[in-house]
Amino acid sequence: MRKADNSAPEPPEPEVSPTERAFHIIEMTAQLGRVATSDIVTALGIPKTTAHRLVSNLEEFGFLEHGIERGRYQVGPRLLELATNILAASTMHGPIHALLMELSRRTAETVSLGVMRGSEVVYIDSAIGNSPLTLNFQKGHRAPVHCTSSGRVFLAYMEKKQLDAYMLSGPWEPITPYTIVDPDRLRQEIELVRKQGYATNDSEFAIGVVGAAVPIAGPSGRVIACLSISAPKARKSLEEVTLLVPMLEAAALRITKILSVIEADEPQDEVEAKASRRKRS
Repeated sequence: MRKADNSAPEPPEPEVSPTERAFHIIEMTAQLGRVATSDIVTALGIPKTTAHRLVSNLEEFGFLEHGIERGRYQVGPRLLELATNILAASTMHGPIHALLMELSRRTAETVSLGVMRGSEVVYIDSAIGNSPLTLNFQKGHRAPVHCTSSGRVFLAYMEKKQLDAYMLSGPWEPITPYTIVDPDRLRQEIELVRKQGYATNDSEFAIGVVGAAVPIAGPSGRVIACLSISAPKARKSLEEVTLLVPMLEAAALRITKILSVIEADEPQDEVEAKASRRKRS
């Protein structure tokens, strides 16, 4: 006689909600830089009309916006604001801020962490040096990308189409008599940054102030922030600040590792659950 199968049936898999699909789209855009509706349809396995509706909603709330290429979307201002606030919150009282403090103590100068928002660098954390005439870049301070060392690092690691679009916005406002405002000259400076891996600045944003900046890569390898140092020329020459670049680069690598550890701290079962939900979506 055949033995009855008493095993309980498996519960049906929950349907993927529109909110979860919206987060998938945000994750895709953040990882890839720009996405088309067709990419979303393929990745999530949803109808084209559904993809258009989700993208339209995200655009309405400022999480996505039209990119340079027609039919493609990139992260919007509200999402950039959110990402900036999250990164700032994670640095202020954690190991990244402690690293900035250590670097400032060793160099006796101001060390800052900046992110790019639009055509500006926003400084989300800093450690102020203890020497006289020390510069004070407070959290939330903004500066144009064309005349700061951090800004030029962001421009150097920008995709060509984005950089070309930014160059069309020039010439720019001269902040000081030494500010480079001509797009051709700025392109030359950007090429130099690409070759040497860091940027310098001499009195272009503030007269009598020199600085240097290096990129900080996120866990995915993309440049997400910059680490910079600034000092008055009365105390350090541009050459002396440039000699501190290897120290900045070592600190930037440590920040990347810290961010990787933070990302890896997510429980494995939650990571697997997210992967499973993506497959079902």
